[in-house]
Amino acid sequence: MRIILCDDDEQILDQLQKYLREYHESAHLAKPEYAVYSNGDALLAPESRASALRADIAFLDVEMPGRNGINIGALLREKNPKIKIFIVTSYLDYLDDAMKFHVFRYLSKPIDKARLFRNFKEALYQISMEAEKMSIETKEETIICSSDEIVMIEKEDRRVIVHTLSRSLESVENAKYWDRLLKYRSFNRPHRSYIINLKYPPVLYP
Repeated sequence: MRIILCDDDEQILDQLQKYLREYHESAHLAKPEYAVYSNGDALLAPESRASALRADIAFLDVEMPGRNGINIGALLREKNPKIKIFIVTSYLDYLDDAMKFHVFRYLSKPIDKARLFRNFKEALYQISMEAEKMSIETKEETIICSSDEIVMIEKEDRRVIVHTLSRSLESVENAKYWDRLLKYRSFNRPHRSYIINLKYPPVLYP
């Protein structure tokens, strides 16, 4: 696992690393790879950009010299839809901008360790769930895929249609089944007839 830390406050960077190491040790998890930057321009420098875009989790400050955390977060999310982004800041004015690119969590400074642990645990859980394979059972066949391949679940009268990146399938399971199964992944139910994958733009929806 690769984790990005980007903040112009050295004390915050030290605190984040200390807390994250403590979490991994207490949970008996393998040590992740950390990449630490003092500003957004350093994160996107030619020698670090490619590696940063492959990160699993990013903790980004908002107000930094050069490109701010909102700009950096939007770019990381565009290039790597799977990344879990934590915005870490004292300025709540940026919440609306952060939500536009589906930031995973918004953490206030000073960092509360218990809250960080809770949200980091959920991020790890979602990452593990997204990597897990699931089955789509129809009357004719059973298809194995990951949740990343599912664009939307649609309820049409008594039918439940699973729209994937490659095709649409009529599931033998009801909408409640899919709601429970996808609850902790990157899905949202904006309407009782739809469960959508927030990783994909609306243009992909049928």
